[in-house]
Amino acid sequence: MQFVTLVRLRPGPTGTLPTDREPGIYEMEWSRLSKQIQLVGGKIQTMLNVLGNDYDLLILGEADGPKTLTRIDALCRREGFMAKTHPALPAEEYARLVHEVGDIVYRGGYHSDASIEEEQA
Repeated sequence: MQFVTLVRLRPGPTGTLPTDREPGIYEMEWSRLSKQIQLVGGKIQTMLNVLGNDYDLLILGEADGPKTLTRIDALCRREGFMAKTHPALPAEEYARLVHEVGDIVYRGGYHSDASIEEEQA
């Protein structure tokens, strides 16, 4: 299963990252995190730094299974990083899942107001 993990440093009490570190100084932390992710069952395909306010690192990879995604988040927290890990799906598989869920919800009696109005017309 493919996954995507977004990682950011845990902000200090002021809500900002420490300014006393030079750019690129976190490379050792990223390298260590990469090795540890492999130990919990993740295989990293790509690690990219992210320019923006919310995240500092984007990780794309393969996981042994759903439990690995939870382990990756727990590992990041233990290392002092905030992280969000999600399964990543190809577009066709995602579309199929959306349609399957829609069919289940629709058959389960959870109609939207618009669909009820269409049926009554």
